[in-house]
Amino acid sequence: MSALLFANARLIDPASRHDAPGDLRVRGGVIAEIAPHIAPEAGERVIDLDGMVLAPALIDARCRVNPASTGAAGIEAAARAAAAGGIGTLILAPDSGAGLSRPEHFAPLEAAALTSPVRLLPAGLAIDSAGEMGEIGLMLRAGAVYVGDGGRPEPDTRLVRRTLSYAGGFDAWTALTCEDAALARNTCAHESDLSMRMGLPARPAAGERLAAERAAVLAELTGARILLDRITTSAALKALDAARARELDMAATVPVTHLMFNELDAGGFDARYRLEPPLRSEADRLALIGALKDGAISAIVSDHRFCTGEAKAHPFPEAEPGSANLEALLPALLTLCAEGRLDLLDALWPVTAGPAELFGLDQGRLAPGAPADLIAFDPDHPVIHTPGARVCAASSAFDNRRLTGKLLLTVVEGAIIHQPES
Repeated sequence: MSALLFANARLIDPASRHDAPGDLRVRGGVIAEIAPHIAPEAGERVIDLDGMVLAPALIDARCRVNPASTGAAGIEAAARAAAAGGIGTLILAPDSGAGLSRPEHFAPLEAAALTSPVRLLPAGLAIDSAGEMGEIGLMLRAGAVYVGDGGRPEPDTRLVRRTLSYAGGFDAWTALTCEDAALARNTCAHESDLSMRMGLPARPAAGERLAAERAAVLAELTGARILLDRITTSAALKALDAARARELDMAATVPVTHLMFNELDAGGFDARYRLEPPLRSEADRLALIGALKDGAISAIVSDHRFCTGEAKAHPFPEAEPGSANLEALLPALLTLCAEGRLDLLDALWPVTAGPAELFGLDQGRLAPGAPADLIAFDPDHPVIHTPGARVCAASSAFDNRRLTGKLLLTVVEGAIIHQPES
């Protein structure tokens, strides 16, 4: 593995709140040196970034794929799209495929990881589709980063309590869907005047608050560490703040789509915006962005889900929910920065140091000895997110959107895994 020297970079490290010009040397797959200026050594490849940003590669804590597929919906395709999106670590969602509820379900992932350009990690399905608790201890021993309910709110509180108690014995995070099961059932839109006029079955924001408050009670009862999975409303944020004020061990993730879009984007019955959870109000979107500024959100997730055009070619309520977001994650966040809603440190923390800290990962920071998982990008370059320009051409809520920020290269363990043509 050859040594690399990144010269004349704008070094941004959200973990240490560092944002300054400098050079960075990579040797043996790790960051060897960081300084205002580093003299090149013999045989070292020098990459002059000419003032462009060098930051930790992104960590995506929720990507849903089919591990058994060898096609566009499979692990290999997702890994290539992740590399093209500046993601160095990809965590497969618990409900990937038919569900990752047993250690043997991780086998396709382990095989793919041997040749994958990015780091592939599993999350375990704590409660399977039959309503049975998964083999949590064995999954954690096999490498599961966290366990979760797989996006299906579980109405059986006794089962959830038992699951939390068991996972808590391993000090593991349990991701719970932040929805009331009954209020969310058979709905496809946010409950508002708009959904009423559109005649769409809708769920209220209060369903998230109920779920978050229920989770807080269960955290108090079991002592478990609870991750509120993909919160989308200000009501849920208030419940999370209240839980933390009681010193409960709770954290939350948000989907990148809900930072960029609101319910009006789905107002034309465009199935690209048929998402789960549904797009919420503009007030909710702005509240989520405000929570990022305050550090209340631990991770922004791509919530990538491969959907074919055929799966989306149905009336809005019947279209398959989901969006291909791996390659939109970075430019979406940089667009929020360009709009003045976030600064770069606040935008990058929940996709680098935040999830690394949450799950105890070594990557996600710029420091000597840390894994050399890096991205370089131009934060001001305009781009249009067209399907033809992406590695993954599946249906995306970001299709043909004008975004900001161009990825220049992705590095994992000191190896350049993606470098688009100029």
